[in-house]
Amino acid sequence: MKRTNFAALITATLAAGLTACSSTDTATVAPPTAPITTVAVSPFGDDSSDLLFQIHRNNAAAIVETVEQRGGTPQQAIAALLAGEAETGWRSGLPMSPPATDIRDIYGWRFAYTVGAESTDGVRAATETFMANAATVTVDAADPVAYALAVQHADRREYDEPEHFFKKGQTAASEYAAALPAATAAYAELRPVQ
Repeated sequence: MKRTNFAALITATLAAGLTACSSTDTATVAPPTAPITTVAVSPFGDDSSDLLFQIHRNNAAAIVETVEQRGGTPQQAIAALLAGEAETGWRSGLPMSPPATDIRDIYGWRFAYTVGAESTDGVRAATETFMANAATVTVDAADPVAYALAVQHADRREYDEPEHFFKKGQTAASEYAAALPAATAAYAELRPVQ
């Protein structure tokens, strides 16, 4: 290839490139995007095969079933779920606040039942106590946070907030309010509207 032909080729290539870069008439084609889908994550976790997911779901189901067997309303079931989530994250048999060496039931009380602390029987027994206390309160269950707190304070064992919530900044009111969305979602998952 002759030197003049090579120079002409380079000049033509640069001119074509500059024209393409400076053109405002060409439409920019966006890369294809996948449709956006929202996947609802269960309040019990994001992996239904995970052991903790199953424990949380089984315990929440035991709470709802026990409330229903006692003639409780959906609002009372949500309040019970809320208290269990706020106090222990739907786990039973967790250690009490330091320096106590006892373990707690699903509502944060010292475990005192004759069944396995981590069993659904332990959850049912604690929920029976929760519902017995619920029969003594006059707060409307339509406000699940206020209702659950009233039920906990009605317990004859005397609710000692620092024993239940001992981390800096935690209060029963704040933790119960924060647990409301999870409790509502759990109830909706366990008892979907037909």
